[in-house]
Amino acid sequence: MESTEFSSDHLDVLRELMNIAMGNATASIADLLQAFGTMHIPHISISDMDGLKSYIEEAVPSDQHSYVTKQLFGGVFGGEFVFVMTNESAANLGHYLYDVDVPSDADILDAVIELTNILSSTIISRLTEELNTKVQFFPPSTEIISGNNLISQEETLNYHRIIIVSTVMEFQSHKISGQIFILTKDGMIQRLRELIDQKLEELYA
Repeated sequence: MESTEFSSDHLDVLRELMNIAMGNATASIADLLQAFGTMHIPHISISDMDGLKSYIEEAVPSDQHSYVTKQLFGGVFGGEFVFVMTNESAANLGHYLYDVDVPSDADILDAVIELTNILSSTIISRLTEELNTKVQFFPPSTEIISGNNLISQEETLNYHRIIIVSTVMEFQSHKISGQIFILTKDGMIQRLRELIDQKLEELYA
């Protein structure tokens, strides 16, 4: 995407809004886990499909086994929320939430979905609230993936220009962490730019 279409000002506003949204999400998860947590400063970049795949390959080790939950959201602005947890973190989450020494596969899956629902709804809802719009969530899907091929060949057909927002959530005392990717594409990038333009007008009015 040309810089004239999505300027440094747009990126700065988006980064600040994501910081607000992720701060809310961290507080919500801290209540759930009854522990102090941190959310790293979000990384935001504009890319194409090859760039997205390269970024994920750098962020997720090739030998990692992960629970990967994806959830689409839509409205005036839409995209895809992706949450990645290692098997170890997911097991620790299941152990803590269900208070069992060895959580079952079903317990772990339920725990991952519960955590993802809180993260996605809090982050995306707060972001869209700041942008004065509303959002609809679609049912999430979770699968266990070996390696870092998080985006299938079929899914790549849906992407051309992409904004990647990524961060890491950590609750060190429980040994629970996860990676968050928020992807939006093509026409939605233009809508996001328009919403940020409106936000900038409000800020400088």
